[in-house]
Amino acid sequence: MKALLLPLFAAFTLAGCTSKVDFEIDNPTDTALTLRIDDKDLSVPAKSSAPVSLAAGEHHLHSEKLGDVRFIVYTGGKGGLINPTLGEYVTVREIYVTDADKMQNFGQVGSGAELGGVTFEGPFEQTHDLFIEKSWDFGVHQPFPEQQIVTHVNSSGGKISTKIFTARDFIAYVEASMDEPGAYLKQQPAGYVAPDFTLEPTPATLPPLDPVFEAHAGPLRDVYARYLKAATAAEQEALRKEAFQAQVAFTKATASLGSGVSVEANRAYNAFVSTRMETMGRSALIVP
Repeated sequence: MKALLLPLFAAFTLAGCTSKVDFEIDNPTDTALTLRIDDKDLSVPAKSSAPVSLAAGEHHLHSEKLGDVRFIVYTGGKGGLINPTLGEYVTVREIYVTDADKMQNFGQVGSGAELGGVTFEGPFEQTHDLFIEKSWDFGVHQPFPEQQIVTHVNSSGGKISTKIFTARDFIAYVEASMDEPGAYLKQQPAGYVAPDFTLEPTPATLPPLDPVFEAHAGPLRDVYARYLKAATAAEQEALRKEAFQAQVAFTKATASLGSGVSVEANRAYNAFVSTRMETMGRSALIVP
């Protein structure tokens, strides 16, 4: 059980505004990583990371594995990891509570993970994207603390904190949590071997829709396509506002149509909406 502690005073942190988005270039491998972003050559030592701040707009990344990659950074983004090796990462949720009996207030949410043919069930999310959107409290090289000091705890008696792990560190974390060192090797005697993934481009278009929904989807498809090429902060902000209005109009126009189509058509509708929202919510996207 992880513990929350309440201090006798409140702490405040002031943060200034910035027009740039902060990333970490991570290298989970056993050898140094070299790459170029725009006109800057960068070297990241083995099993470490390097910070980089990028302005909104188009950029160019080059590495031996990826070749030349054009990407756009979006203003106001949360940042995250740049993953030039396309290594596997797993985000884990840990529950911190003031008392053990508060654990019952929290469920387990997550899709699990699969590494080298070994399945892990639990509150885990797995990815190997080039740009991994920040959704964690503790980064790759920060451990989960045993205790956290907070200024307020709500009626649940706790909070959920998240951490992102490299694949190998995640395996070690699970084994330590189970108090079973070597458990992974028992299931996979060859040990963990990083897959050789290829770069996955940003979807150039939104998923297909049933004709009854497609009749109202034109404005959203148009703003999505323009957003993927928006190279200035002002254009990006304007398109977000336009997308919001288009989404409201689309939702209103299709609200009563779902009952007249198949389950598959409704699932496609949900995929259309979630893909648009998730993609346009990212800090950086590969130019299709």
